[in-house]
Amino acid sequence: MSKSINPLSLTRVCSSSQARLSANSFLAGFLSLSLAVAFLSDAAAQQSEFSPYSRFGFGLVNQVNTPVATGLAGMQTGLANSYQFSPGNPASATFLTQTTLQGSGVISNLTMRQGEGNEASATYGAAGPMGIVVKRKNGKNALILGASSYSNSGYAITRTNDLEGIGVVEESYNGEGGLSNANVGWAHVFRSTTFVSAGESDSIRVSKRSLHLGVQTQYLFGQVSRASTLDIVDPTFLDHRARVTAQHRSISTDIGAILDQLLFARYNGNREFRNSMALRLGGVFTPESGLSSDITRLDETTQTLGGIPINLDTTYFKSDPAFPGRMPRSINGAISLHYDRADGMRWAAGFEYSSTAWSNVAEDMSPELLSEGVRWLDEEAIRFGFQFNLGNAEQRHPTWGKASYRFGLASGNQPFEVDGVPISYKLASAGATIPLVGSRSLSRIHFGMEFGTRSGPTDGVDENIYRINLGVSLMPFFKNQWLVPRLYD
Repeated sequence: MSKSINPLSLTRVCSSSQARLSANSFLAGFLSLSLAVAFLSDAAAQQSEFSPYSRFGFGLVNQVNTPVATGLAGMQTGLANSYQFSPGNPASATFLTQTTLQGSGVISNLTMRQGEGNEASATYGAAGPMGIVVKRKNGKNALILGASSYSNSGYAITRTNDLEGIGVVEESYNGEGGLSNANVGWAHVFRSTTFVSAGESDSIRVSKRSLHLGVQTQYLFGQVSRASTLDIVDPTFLDHRARVTAQHRSISTDIGAILDQLLFARYNGNREFRNSMALRLGGVFTPESGLSSDITRLDETTQTLGGIPINLDTTYFKSDPAFPGRMPRSINGAISLHYDRADGMRWAAGFEYSSTAWSNVAEDMSPELLSEGVRWLDEEAIRFGFQFNLGNAEQRHPTWGKASYRFGLASGNQPFEVDGVPISYKLASAGATIPLVGSRSLSRIHFGMEFGTRSGPTDGVDENIYRINLGVSLMPFFKNQWLVPRLYD
């Protein structure tokens, strides 16, 4: 006669045999690479991470940036430019000189290690943020339309244990999906001018201060699912499978502002520009917003036949349609200095801080989104970025001499902690922007790369991440300017 056990009481059975599968050991085992680790070989839609840390909450948050932001360690506010806008900061749209269409693609490599000799790696690709800003050349208003990834989840991990009294037990954990943002917004810039001296008896009118304001509505949507299977090789025991599927929807508002203040501008007696420096302050605020989630959890008793788990009985089922949750408020602040010289050399350096108050909405979230031993944690990050252009325009290479180069450093954490330990990361980045040769326009090609480490509990996994981000910004040819009235019929 076959003997079966209740999967919900498995921890009690293992405890009597001194092989307790508690919540802590479950998490440690889930993150463990000391046994078999298998990654999915193909990237699914919305995915840019194959990490076990992507199992919690909505997955790993904000892992894909524009190529320019990638080269600046993820900065979105302090170093806005005239050739690529940031989806996370609507105020950056009015820095563009004219209508701009942009898109990018990302290739990532993830290497995971635990202890010595336990290593696995995967290479995968994903689409980066894409969008269009409709703006008249040198105009003051900009219309923003775009879409970008918000979070990503993807993993496939197995492990095997030999438990006394039960035998060989195979556990597998799988997850996929992610959330995306679609946004529409509007930005406007206010400018004021002043006069600066040019020699002893002349002066020139220059832009003294500009205030860039933007607001956008973001629609967050997507699905994240995860499954865990307990397969007891001994056929006298029944197996267990648990699946959680969550579809999320939320509408929020981003409010961005960037103040560009001229510190000094110098001209010689021939009214020729010498150099200038400006201070830039910026920030983005996103208030709390509602979250609607359709969450389903299904626990089944199964029997594995020929390698295929067959459902025998449903041990637990829960469905929460339109579960009311909350998305947290977030703030982002940045400060930067910008220096320009007459020969075309320019540099800019900035510091940025961001915080998202996930702990404030933890009680409004469904417990199905996190596992036992995992809880929401405020997400914080600090970033430093530097970019420059070479001088001596006459002596520069027509392509590389006109490029913008950048690098950055960042440190932060994901919005959850496991057994009281946050999932933290550190990264270094570099990138460049070059003209699109032959286009006879201001279109550009952008390149960004970053290398970072991510780690969690002391008995968890250390991850090394290498990412390459390649994109393009397309602007109209100077004889085909959009939104400019024709002078003839």
